Amino acid sequence: MSDALPPSLYPNQFKKGGKLTDDVPPVYAFPAIFTIGSKCTSAPLVDSAQLKGHLALLHAFVGLRQRVDDFDGYVKQAIPLMPDDLERRWAWFVGLAVERFSSWCFNLEFYDIYEEPIEDILPPLDVLMVWHAYMLNPRRYAEDCDRLPSLAHLKVVGKVFAQSLPKLSRILISEPSDTRLRNWDLRTQRLFDPLDDAIRQVDKTIYCPTCRHLLQAPLMTTDGQGYLQQCFGVFCPQPSCKYQPIITRGVLGARKFAEDLVRNDGTISTYLAGTLRTPFSELNIDLAKLVKDSFFEMTRFARPNNSTEEQWIVSILKRARYRMDDVKQTMSRKIGKRITPRIISAYMDDRPFSVDLVGAVLRQGSFVRKIYDLLWTSPGFFESKEDEVVLQHAIARYHAFLDLTSSSPVSFFVPTLDIDLAWHTHQLMTHRYNEDCRTYVGRFVDHDDKVEENLLSSSFDVTCKAWQNRFGIRYAHCGCPLSGETIGQKLSRLISSYTRDSSYLVPLDRSDLLAATHPSDHSAVFAVHKQKSGERAQAARRRQFEKGRRREEQLIKEGTSDPRVAERTQAHGQAFLVPVPIYFVYGPTTVGCVTGTGSFVDELSGMGGGATCAVGAGGCGAGGAECVSRAGDSGW
Repeated sequence: MSDALPPSLYPNQFKKGGKLTDDVPPVYAFPAIFTIGSKCTSAPLVDSAQLKGHLALLHAFVGLRQRVDDFDGYVKQAIPLMPDDLERRWAWFVGLAVERFSSWCFNLEFYDIYEEPIEDILPPLDVLMVWHAYMLNPRRYAEDCDRLPSLAHLKVVGKVFAQSLPKLSRILISEPSDTRLRNWDLRTQRLFDPLDDAIRQVDKTIYCPTCRHLLQAPLMTTDGQGYLQQCFGVFCPQPSCKYQPIITRGVLGARKFAEDLVRNDGTISTYLAGTLRTPFSELNIDLAKLVKDSFFEMTRFARPNNSTEEQWIVSILKRARYRMDDVKQTMSRKIGKRITPRIISAYMDDRPFSVDLVGAVLRQGSFVRKIYDLLWTSPGFFESKEDEVVLQHAIARYHAFLDLTSSSPVSFFVPTLDIDLAWHTHQLMTHRYNEDCRTYVGRFVDHDDKVEENLLSSSFDVTCKAWQNRFGIRYAHCGCPLSGETIGQKLSRLISSYTRDSSYLVPLDRSDLLAATHPSDHSAVFAVHKQKSGERAQAARRRQFEKGRRREEQLIKEGTSDPRVAERTQAHGQAFLVPVPIYFVYGPTTVGCVTGTGSFVDELSGMGGGATCAVGAGGCGAGGAECVSRAGDSGW
């Protein structure tokens, strides 16, 4: 490729002035290449066929959710402890799906990767949904696949899946082949249909953190202490066991941490979760070693004289009182508050993953619903070339988003729904996403699906201004009143001239496309340690939003604002404002409104188990969607 760069594909040539209009240029020019930072792509990083495959997958997820909601009396009779509340029922079902995903991914074999076509190795839809959410935590997913030997085959199967994205539209509407059913049974010994399997899946094998006695913990109990329930807890029945307190998910997570801390097998599995991968390094061994060594400088983590590894693990647990909270406080003082949340959040339960996969699926639910409500997931919605322009526009804006990200290493940038769709699709191609980020952006761009709500809101304002400054055009066209200027100024940004080169960043005059430029806010979480300031900020945004509504109505009466803008605005609420009902069954017994995961943000760990009130996935219609580009995360 020549070192000479073509003219910028994002020229800042829009002018103010002219007649108030919401019209768009008559010509839509979709580029064959894009400029990102100082480099040009040889082709788009994602294409329409891949987006269509991803949309087919999201459509299938909505259908799965509807099926779970519609479980009838027969199912209730077969599974008497299945929750009646639909949100709690969905959380229960997702919890089962995570268990099924674990069974599948840890039992993949070499033959699956190199001998079978994707149609014959894809897991059931519920398991695919968990895998999808896992991949949308790209930094954690990539590190886990490198750090955990048991995920080595999943990493390679992911490459096959990425290559097959355009086929998903066909695969998902076809009956599973006999080979696919047989492969699933061989790998998991579970029934393919998740409902049939749910009837049989009643407990989970765990081990006492002290004596290692094998326990069968029930998934659901009438008193709410099952493994998938809010107040999970069991006792070790061994009379000789010296551990007397109740065994909780937190205790199991502390055991997992102690095992990882003690492990020294000469591989990258030696290092703690969350310490290996940085934006500028795929495997920063020196840094991971420095973090681990810092623990051993503390007396409570030192190895007792003449002890075995198991005795050392139990010693760490006892000194930490079997609580990650104690580890967190010690860790914060020793290695700082910035890296501590990344490590602690990987050790919240006994599952090997560094991501809370139940929470990850639930957070994605609001984004899936929004895209569904735009009708974009409907089969055949983008069949015509005319309609496919909508996807091309999303792809173009995504490349511009990456260009914006490359320009400011210290900023958080918040995507809109259309950009987020393209971004998610790119992340499903895990290997390519890693390479593309480093090649064009200059660093790995993480997709943080759990960001404190007020930071998310202010970051969206920053994104709007940065986009306007870089490309000379407003960022969001959905009609939402945004902070900063008056609503009339925001909704009536004057664009009187367009050039062919830059017209593809301006949306066509379609209600679904304009609505898709609403901020994507599914990752918003509420910071409990900043509750008062957070509530004040929410109230201020609510007042501003209502003020904008009233001003917009007045402008329409005066004939100086387009009523179509108001119609689009009425389709959704102000982003970062709408409370989300409780989904998850983890955490304390206090219940009210919580984030999309049922989690809250605390000062040290970055997450918790439940909250009395939080604002999460707001935004359009059914409930919000958003992710943040952690562009400024230069070290951790």
